Amino acid sequence: MGTTAPRRTCAVGIAIQPDLLTAPATDLARFARAVRDAGLDHVSVGDHVSYRGGQGIDGLLAAAALLAAGPELRVVVGAFQLALRHPLIAARQLATVTSFAPGRLVLAVGAGGDDPREAANCGVDPRSRGKRLNESLDVLSRLMRGEVVDHHGVHFDLEQASIATTGPAPPLVIAGAGEAAVERAATYGSGWLGLLCTPRRYRETRQEIVRRTAALGRPAPDWFGLNAWCASAGQSGQELESSLGRWFGPAAPRLLHLCGVGEDHRIAAWLAEYVAAGATRLSISVPAANAVEAVERVAVLAELLTERIEDAATPPG
Repeated sequence: MGTTAPRRTCAVGIAIQPDLLTAPATDLARFARAVRDAGLDHVSVGDHVSYRGGQGIDGLLAAAALLAAGPELRVVVGAFQLALRHPLIAARQLATVTSFAPGRLVLAVGAGGDDPREAANCGVDPRSRGKRLNESLDVLSRLMRGEVVDHHGVHFDLEQASIATTGPAPPLVIAGAGEAAVERAATYGSGWLGLLCTPRRYRETRQEIVRRTAALGRPAPDWFGLNAWCASAGQSGQELESSLGRWFGPAAPRLLHLCGVGEDHRIAAWLAEYVAAGATRLSISVPAANAVEAVERVAVLAELLTERIEDAATPPG
């Protein structure tokens, strides 16, 4: 029997690093129980095909494994590299995973692009990756709504394509920064996943997405997340920089100011700034020796963040 999960005023989950998730010693069922017992809302997994020397993990396959290991677990795949896949195949994979775990998956789609060779080796011209992604989002959205799709575009040609589904499609949110991500979120998404930005930029981007979505006459987005990299108590900025370096290469030192570093209470205060800016779901990544240790570290930050938010909401006296 698991322990009673603590209540959270903000949905906080763990963004688990691929090397911890796939380590030979990692027991996925034990990891899923640890997430549940810590009261964390979800697990977030990344997605890459062959990034910076062959690194990566298939986000949907990892999600399927986690969802099977934890019957109560919720999983966010972000950022999913949709531009590197055919949208019909991605739609089938998505429908299959969600048929086994309805209501427990969120797909956050990003453009990628930090490693042009990854795109090129997948047969995708890095220069047209963004336009291919937009076309993919259009096709994927229609397929997941159950439409029969006739599509004759620049990158894809489909005739009477359809995907028979057994339940509602998972939320489709857009990950990333900049004008292109804002426009995609307003046009296709039900929300947005922010990555490595200041609280001020987060607030401004969120507001602009809401504004543009309304201007298009689409339903108001209701999913606003943030992937946050942190080095909790007892960990150094060097450990965090090393972790970042695997995914961002030489840019890692310049990104440390967009991460949470220091004593746990200071990191919780930093995270609270994003909640005040409109983030409703946080996925926290921390360096750790193993997956369960990472859960424990994130749980401490989640509890401190909850206490800080509740204290701020309590009227004086």
